[in-house]
Amino acid sequence: MKKIPLNLNWTRRITSSGGDGVPVDLPDDFILNLQRTPDAVSGAASGFFPGGSALYTKNIDVPLEWSGRSALLDIDGAYMNAEVKLNGQSLGVHPYGYTPWQIDVTDALIHGEANELEIATRCVQPNSRWYSGGGLYREVGLWLGGPVHIKPWDVFVSTAGASERTATARVSAYITNALSEPLRAKARATVGDQFVEKYIDLPPASRQIADFDVTISNPKLWSAESPNLVDLIVSVETDQGGDEHRARVGIRNIEIDAKRGMRVNGVPVKLRGGCIHHDNALLGAAAYPRAEERKIQLLKEQGYNAIRCAHNPPSSALLDACDALGMYVLDETFDCWVLGKNDQDYHLYFRDWWKRDTEAMVLRDRNHPCVFCWSIGNEVIELGGVSDGSEWADKQARVIRSLDPTRPVTAAFFAWIRSARAKGEPSRTSGSRPDLGFDMDRMLNDPSVSAEEIHAFMLSRQDMSMMDGVVDGEDVFARISSASADALDAAGYNYLYKRYALDAKRFPDRVIIATETHASNTYDYYRAMMDNPNVIGDFIWTAYDNLGEAGAGRVMRGVKDLKEGMLGPWPWLSCFQGDLDLDGNRRPQSYYRGIMWGMDDGIHLFVKPPEHVGATDYGLGWQWDDVCQSWTWPEWIGKPIDVQAYADCDEVEFILNGKSVGTSKPDKLKAYASLEYQPGALEAVARRGGKIVARTVLRTAGAPARIELTADRANIDADGMDLCFIKARLTDSDGATVPTDAVELSVRVEGGALAGFGSGNPRTDENYGTGKRRVWNGQALIAVRAPSAAGEITVTVSGAGLPRAALNIITSPREPARC
Repeated sequence: MKKIPLNLNWTRRITSSGGDGVPVDLPDDFILNLQRTPDAVSGAASGFFPGGSALYTKNIDVPLEWSGRSALLDIDGAYMNAEVKLNGQSLGVHPYGYTPWQIDVTDALIHGEANELEIATRCVQPNSRWYSGGGLYREVGLWLGGPVHIKPWDVFVSTAGASERTATARVSAYITNALSEPLRAKARATVGDQFVEKYIDLPPASRQIADFDVTISNPKLWSAESPNLVDLIVSVETDQGGDEHRARVGIRNIEIDAKRGMRVNGVPVKLRGGCIHHDNALLGAAAYPRAEERKIQLLKEQGYNAIRCAHNPPSSALLDACDALGMYVLDETFDCWVLGKNDQDYHLYFRDWWKRDTEAMVLRDRNHPCVFCWSIGNEVIELGGVSDGSEWADKQARVIRSLDPTRPVTAAFFAWIRSARAKGEPSRTSGSRPDLGFDMDRMLNDPSVSAEEIHAFMLSRQDMSMMDGVVDGEDVFARISSASADALDAAGYNYLYKRYALDAKRFPDRVIIATETHASNTYDYYRAMMDNPNVIGDFIWTAYDNLGEAGAGRVMRGVKDLKEGMLGPWPWLSCFQGDLDLDGNRRPQSYYRGIMWGMDDGIHLFVKPPEHVGATDYGLGWQWDDVCQSWTWPEWIGKPIDVQAYADCDEVEFILNGKSVGTSKPDKLKAYASLEYQPGALEAVARRGGKIVARTVLRTAGAPARIELTADRANIDADGMDLCFIKARLTDSDGATVPTDAVELSVRVEGGALAGFGSGNPRTDENYGTGKRRVWNGQALIAVRAPSAAGEITVTVSGAGLPRAALNIITSPREPARC
């Protein structure tokens, strides 16, 4: 079947606020530009965004030539509780906002006329633990084929065997005969330049499978390091017409076991992974293909080779990017099952919809070589046995294996699972911490509490990884998790690194994936993963900052901050846990991780904001030290200031304005020093064996003098969908970044459309959609959407007291896709 995009020229009306219809193009997240307020129903979980309902309408011209053809409406994601109508006729509903949805509209189309398509979405909060967005936030298309056709989810390709000399691609395709007569068909599967064909009989009104083993000599195998893709074409011919299905696929062989870990094409691989949510920051949840590609590019450049889609299936565009760029993917279905985490979340629909939604994820995604594993849930409370958890785990795993027997199935366990209550026996939870012995009320209210007590108390709360599932000497985690884990091929461990070696002995055949790990002690997690072959990868929470879960990664200064809870108060916007900030700029922990991974032999220098000199940075484990790359503190001259450097070396020397001011031996790749601040140049020099191996410098910046604009690409596709990302940077007269948060910028776009304007600031009262944004650390990010016609886009940015800056972007006709 051939796909016709339906992304442009829609009308959207926000029905929850009674607004008028406005023209929009997809993908569209209508929640993003609504007013954020401190009293939003879902609070910090959504980033203080509201919910809402929206109705999308589009007229589709259906020519008479389509008569007798089969048609499928393809909705890659609509958040949530979507309902589709065509020409006033209801075609169905779809509660889950993250799974794709295909609807047969063959009999609902009126040929020779304009057809009105309506899609209603309803985002009723609270329904998510993070920012969900709302509306038709992913792509929509229409698949067309003849009466004899191959539906896009009816093809499955896997690798039966692969080596440098030969590989076998196993292709299975269901061919549909919608006619009332039997047909003789010639079916062919082509992989690269090799093909196999056969003849099959198609009974009337039937769906028949055709299996092929295509042998490929000297194949170019796919891996994250060498993401080689080939063309797959499955075709059928009959005397009543035919059809073909085209895709880009990868030939690769993945093996996983607890003794030897993970091997890709025979090569051992440890996953340097990161968890990501689905939003694209300044674009909200809108899954533009270029935004998804850029996200993966940035993570790949930083050294990641794997992502975990938390906690829902991603867009097709993101998986396409992972295939093309080389990124292993852990593809996940749900954040909850029958026991909900929010009043309006998926637990309301799980019993009726889990099978359909699981099938949709697997059928759509199983031909992506990047997907190495399926996950059926994250921190699902039932995994300990309550509410028939092990039975649910077994049901879901069986459904996935029936559709794809080639990949393992996992779920992410955490310490706070609980068992079912039996007669005469209480429910048990493996996350109990009775040994800590701290009284929260006393810590908050008793003025006699000492600083030492507060310090110990804060440290106990920030290190969730102290939990190992052992309570009062009993291994509760092992006892109550085993039934669910036995139903799976691998066990995901969230914040449980102290169990890696223990469970290698207790469960010698259990494969462990470290599905979530903390930033604050990432070194310990990483070393534990590297030291244990039963652990195939480490997935940091998180790789890229996301909207919502606001303030979870914030630094806490004392007990009062802790009293606010896991999430931060207004106006926190983002989780502030990512290696990359909302704009995709590297945060300090990203430099540390590169050194820890052995992929960066340099040194990186950071400074603690001087108002917190000498203070301990507490948090809940997801926080990083409160530091930045700035040596510009004009109000702090002559006062003490704390600095730190990251390097794999024996010694770091700190040099201020040419004078040595101290040396430090790194502990777990971090070196610390306290200095007297003076403007100028602060240098850090790394030595190993007495020899200089790396050096870096921070310089004091002057006053803002101009706005510098830098585009990620000078030429983009004139397809109505492509994006150009433009970094706006405040610089002094010498071109150095001025690390201020005080300057507000305004942007004007001519010849294209402003898709988004934001900054990396995780805590701001600003709203999106205004065309204005205050810089954060002297920077902001602009996303411009291409028109459908070739030409030129002009972007102009202004700020008070600064000369305007302008940038031109060329839009060119898009080259035809290979498939």
